[in-house]
Amino acid sequence: MNYSTCSDQNKLNYKCISGSFLKICAIVIMLIDHLAAGLVLPSIISGDMYDFLSRFGIDVTLDLEIQIYVFLRGVGRQAFPIFCYLLVEGFMHTHSKARYSITLAAFALISEIPFDLGLITYKAYDTLNLNTIYAEYETQIWESQNVYFTLALGVIAMWAADSILKKLKGINIVLAYAASIIPFGLAAWLAYYMKTDYDACGIAVIAILYYFHSICILATLLAYIFLTFTMSTPINGGMEEWSLPAFMIINLYNGQRGFIKKNFKYFFYIFYPAHLLLIFFLRYFLLH
Repeated sequence: MNYSTCSDQNKLNYKCISGSFLKICAIVIMLIDHLAAGLVLPSIISGDMYDFLSRFGIDVTLDLEIQIYVFLRGVGRQAFPIFCYLLVEGFMHTHSKARYSITLAAFALISEIPFDLGLITYKAYDTLNLNTIYAEYETQIWESQNVYFTLALGVIAMWAADSILKKLKGINIVLAYAASIIPFGLAAWLAYYMKTDYDACGIAVIAILYYFHSICILATLLAYIFLTFTMSTPINGGMEEWSLPAFMIINLYNGQRGFIKKNFKYFFYIFYPAHLLLIFFLRYFLLH
């Protein structure tokens, strides 16, 4: 039986979308999610949202504020699956896996302070002093690292798994696939130990999309089920059942780069730390 990949869907007359459209969707949704986490939530906790809206004659209850916040975070659950799929696609088509890995790792380091400022230290919006923020929230800051670390570990795991498969497939295909899982296991352990965003669950999603990449519907279905049952729990505080539309959109991908030119790709790398810094400054000037 022949299965179609996402790249083959044009042949089946699907209404397809490009990689450019997926990227735009992912960053817009991520911005909505992070505005909710880094700006809306702090304003609810401090009471500043009520005071701000009251200036315009808008009277809102705490329940409504919370509902708005929850809805925005639910919408935000679409971003990570799309980023993971684009990561796997990028890995499949990159001319240099080493450069791809190094770029992600470099932006993970660059983005860590913006991540801490934008999403972790939201209670410290009354100061712009980094020393004060890091002294006051030192424990909290180390409780979570930005998603670039997860994505970088995912690419390194795919790179290692790919090498293992190429070397062992001709000897024993079962052994090859079994051995190729080891890098993902190590990456998941590191992600969990480092407390990266989505941690080991994120690595597992990347692995699912990597191994079942040629059967797009199955890959997205398995990834959605996995996310839903591992992260949509009171312990993890997820809402990953909201991510279904993202996996549906992925199945409309046509395998084409789209309207965004290759030399514009670094905009998407830079957008992550840049928008987190923007959220921090917005919080300072609007809620201070």
